[in-house]
Amino acid sequence: MARSERSPGNGEPDRRRSDADRPASASSDAVDEALKTRTMDEAPVGITIADATRPDMPLIYVNAAFERITGYPPAYAVGRNCRFLQGEETRDAPVDRMRAAIDEGTGTTVELRNYRRDGELFWNEVTIAPLRDDAGEVAYYVGFQRDVTRRKRAERSAADRAARIERERLAQERLLERLDGVVADVTEAVARASSRTELREAVVESVANTYVGAWIGGYDPATGTIVPAVEGGTTEPSVDDWAVAVDDPGDRAVGRVVARAVDDRAVRLESLSSEGPDEAVAVAGVPLHFGEATYGAVAVYVQTAEFRGYERDVLAALGRTIAIGINALESQRTLRGDEVVEFRLEIGDHPLAAFGTALSRSLRYAGTVGDRAERSFLFELDDGDGPDAETIRAAGADSGVTVHAVFAASTGTPIVELSIDETPLEGLLREYSGELCGWNVEGGVAVATVEVGREALARSLANEALDRFENADLRSYRRRERTQETRREFVAEIEARLTDRQRAALIRAHTTGYFEWPHATTGDEIADSMGIGRSTFHQHLRAAQRKIAAAIFDR
Repeated sequence: MARSERSPGNGEPDRRRSDADRPASASSDAVDEALKTRTMDEAPVGITIADATRPDMPLIYVNAAFERITGYPPAYAVGRNCRFLQGEETRDAPVDRMRAAIDEGTGTTVELRNYRRDGELFWNEVTIAPLRDDAGEVAYYVGFQRDVTRRKRAERSAADRAARIERERLAQERLLERLDGVVADVTEAVARASSRTELREAVVESVANTYVGAWIGGYDPATGTIVPAVEGGTTEPSVDDWAVAVDDPGDRAVGRVVARAVDDRAVRLESLSSEGPDEAVAVAGVPLHFGEATYGAVAVYVQTAEFRGYERDVLAALGRTIAIGINALESQRTLRGDEVVEFRLEIGDHPLAAFGTALSRSLRYAGTVGDRAERSFLFELDDGDGPDAETIRAAGADSGVTVHAVFAASTGTPIVELSIDETPLEGLLREYSGELCGWNVEGGVAVATVEVGREALARSLANEALDRFENADLRSYRRRERTQETRREFVAEIEARLTDRQRAALIRAHTTGYFEWPHATTGDEIADSMGIGRSTFHQHLRAAQRKIAAAIFDR
């Protein structure tokens, strides 16, 4: 169908009407051509007119705003296609939409990256619209340019912010899932564990499954070190046969961060550089402390990209949970009497140290006697030319030690019974429920062996003793199983110590009333029944009594 025959009902203008029938522009009568031209020249938006009838549609008009926006003056722009504004960053999609609109003789609006004359990129909002001649053919294309760079930057910034928020939200969801699992697992491990070893293994397994790897170690107050006990996942370098000195951790990052965590009583994080496993780029030190007691630390190998600040708080809470579990296990074992903490405290300015120095002898603890108003101790002086009783008493008076008796003074190893004026140690033992198990004096230093039922109390006692005494040091510190011996086991041990003759003499003396006074039977009668002399019977009997006493008091 020819253009002149198109129906007005198909959406196109009815071109058969005369100019007189067409509605006139509202401004055609009131505005002259000069004002129209001035309006276009001074418009705040860039305006271009391209000749659609010429090849490549060159520009025939650009206004002042176009020059302000693009930097190109009319002398350069006129006669060229507007594509000179395009460059490497100009995307094909909006250009294709303009080309399609021109092919169809329609208008469109696009946003595209253009270049100013100085090479600066900007966002250009371009609207193009066709101008037709009297025959209805597109004769010109008018273009409107607006610099929307600030708006696009704001939109991009908002989009980036929204994307970051979304990524953070997703990361937090993954983190919460991850942490929820490790918190639940560790809490369950603490609740179920029946021993410290079982608790450590369960904790390390859970943490290693959540992160790259982990190890847990206990704190040894005597040496001031964290000694790794259980490891899981990837914990390069190996922690076997290794200890972290809190005061001097060395060059390893894991040692430094664990030492700092224990010293600061807070979670610390440090980069591993090339020291750790390939999967981990940092290690977190988590202290295990409850009250004043430090039980150790956990080293957690992490990926920094996934490690957030609030994970520190979670790890700190896990550290406290683990320490509470260790403390609870310790309390249970104390109530059952399964375990005690034994430490040896070296005291250089103790009265016993002065006593040993005055005698130039070492003293070996032999027992405690409680039949006096004040507790007294029995000490055996070491082998050598033993000092006489008078010298021993004088040394005691000079040292603040009361010598009650000197036994076997004529031998090379006399036994001294003495009492010590109360020192701060006795008060600390009462305060922390400690038990003094013995003393040894050697080289002018007194060493007290102390047992405490709970580790928290043991650590507090040891720390306060170190503060109270000058020249004091913690020589050893260990947890050990309390010896639980039944009556049957005790009797069996004594009987194993006795010879047949010693046992026979002891049984006859007991059953015939020899130990009663007056004797129900005599030593001669028992000796005759055994076919031995009276002196031999007494030798067997005294040997049996001595072994029984040793079995009791050696404990």
